[in-house]
Amino acid sequence: MRKVFENLPILLWPVMLYFAIVAVALALSETGTNFNFDLLGSRLLFALLFAVLILLKPRVSARVFTLVSVISVYAALSVLYKETAALNLFFGTPLDERLMTWDERIFGYQPALKFSERLNGAFFNELMFMGYFSYYLMPLAVLWGIRKLPAQKTEEFGFVLISSFLVYYLFFIIMPAHGPQFYFEPPANQIEAQGIFGKVIKVIQANGEAPTAAFPSSHVGISWVVLLWLYYNRRSFIAFLMPFVILLMMATVYIKAHYFVDVIAGVATAPLVYSASLSLYNLLKWQLKFGK
Repeated sequence: MRKVFENLPILLWPVMLYFAIVAVALALSETGTNFNFDLLGSRLLFALLFAVLILLKPRVSARVFTLVSVISVYAALSVLYKETAALNLFFGTPLDERLMTWDERIFGYQPALKFSERLNGAFFNELMFMGYFSYYLMPLAVLWGIRKLPAQKTEEFGFVLISSFLVYYLFFIIMPAHGPQFYFEPPANQIEAQGIFGKVIKVIQANGEAPTAAFPSSHVGISWVVLLWLYYNRRSFIAFLMPFVILLMMATVYIKAHYFVDVIAGVATAPLVYSASLSLYNLLKWQLKFGK
């Protein structure tokens, strides 16, 4: 058992666990049992990725291998994200009407519609899109910020990050919600991009977004998971990231990616997701050290 753990990248295990959970869920679903074949492409992609990493491991230092593993798996997660838009069709009707109702009860209106209408200046518009864009760079910024810590800390951060994404993907599958940008009718579901960051986000949305991932907000949840990890490992870096996290939380509603309650759910679930991911990492490391 120990040799098996030693020869495989540790990031393989949360990915394989995610694949297993999805397979079991589809097998138990009345309508999703014939969908497994359509998932073959993404599974082959990850099999190829991990084969490359296994070949790379003995040829580079532990620090380089860990960094390459985290960044490559992080990039490949986009394939699994888009997959959730098809998978959640087998697990119930969208929650959007309920989420809209909760927003209406809190504010008396729909924040995803009114926020951008009331603050539609070019500067604020670009500030919100910049805050949303910062989400994609946040993990890379943390990897840079912890580069002088022991390599094991980079591994731990990468494992928690990847595992947290996969937990949120499971949320999206079993609790379908399209989000304002897909659920509202045009032109109410659109917002004009008035600057460079806005145009970049529009390109990302056109090529990478799908009617999924609204509840809870993984953007918010992942950003708070990152902050929690930094609190215990690199606390001084929090002051640098916090302004971007605040902008991100506002931006998710402003650009109509999320309802307000999605943001609250993202914050609320982050500690649970962080704890589960870290516990799984510690369990695997314990097994590697003491398993027979």
